[in-house]
Amino acid sequence: MTNTVLETENLTKAYGNKEVLHPTSFSVVKGEILAVIGPSGAGKSTLLRLLDGLESPTAGTIRIFGEPFVRASRKKIRSRMGILFQKTVLFDRSVVDNIALGLSYRRIPRAEQKRRAQETLAKLGMSEYATRSARTLSGGEGQRVSFARILVTRPELLFLDEPTANLDPLAAKDVEEMILQENAENGTTIIINTHDQIQAQRLADRVAVILDGSIVQIGTPDEIWYHPATASVARFVGFQNIFIGSANDGSVSFGGIVLPAPADRKGLVSVMIRAEDIIITKNTSGIPGIIRSLSRRGAFVEMYVDCGQEFFLRIPFKEHDSSLSVGDSVSLSWDEQAVVIGGNE
Repeated sequence: MTNTVLETENLTKAYGNKEVLHPTSFSVVKGEILAVIGPSGAGKSTLLRLLDGLESPTAGTIRIFGEPFVRASRKKIRSRMGILFQKTVLFDRSVVDNIALGLSYRRIPRAEQKRRAQETLAKLGMSEYATRSARTLSGGEGQRVSFARILVTRPELLFLDEPTANLDPLAAKDVEEMILQENAENGTTIIINTHDQIQAQRLADRVAVILDGSIVQIGTPDEIWYHPATASVARFVGFQNIFIGSANDGSVSFGGIVLPAPADRKGLVSVMIRAEDIIITKNTSGIPGIIRSLSRRGAFVEMYVDCGQEFFLRIPFKEHDSSLSVGDSVSLSWDEQAVVIGGNE
């Protein structure tokens, strides 16, 4: 028996002649947390609206719990799902009544609704909220109650759309802990849209990067942030030094610089190095260059060094050599593992 909970094949969405989600295929297994990240307008929300049935695809298929997710099966499948939106919507009632509303359309006796709502509050350590009016809640408290209203239905699959976007850091941390608790205790499969890359790293088993309507890479957080597949992914996750090089016979060259490269890499490639991974010294053992600019930025010193190619460096202020100044001749080096060789676009 397969443990795949959701899978798409060539899922596509267009509005008129504009295709906003290009053919997309991926799957999510039971108990997995998948974070979908990307810039605003990349297609994250469109993808989620297709997956939770709020919109219909232009082409392609979705299967959830092994069944085609189509109009005829949508109601049955959605009864096993939960959706939490960015905007909190609560009614002018007590917290426990708001949570019980999650069961009101399931033909469950009212007494049982209230019992389960109180049980859910207790499980989440929120029993003291039960009799409070929803109107008195802060934004973070309201989002936690909205989440509890979903959890009371005991969903097998959860869709979360920017669930902490409007919350302060402490409130966001509370919601993140609820997400992890639900996944750990009940094995709930979760797909979360987030603009917060740190949040994606904290929560997700795998991360999908969507750029310009296409999922361009899916992998573990370490794969995404330390081994981006392309220059576009690298740029999005914070690589500042990205060069086009030519790879052949186990090496790659760019701007007169030659570095080791995987033997299977041939032709044009992207060479990517994080600013934080570059070491600068005054000795002559590395790649020679000249400091072109140097400035303090909060807890860091940032500089550009011309080595034939311009490198950007970010160094913790406490580790910075204060004797360095613009115009100095320096050498750059890095660990071999800091260099990522990716596909050319």
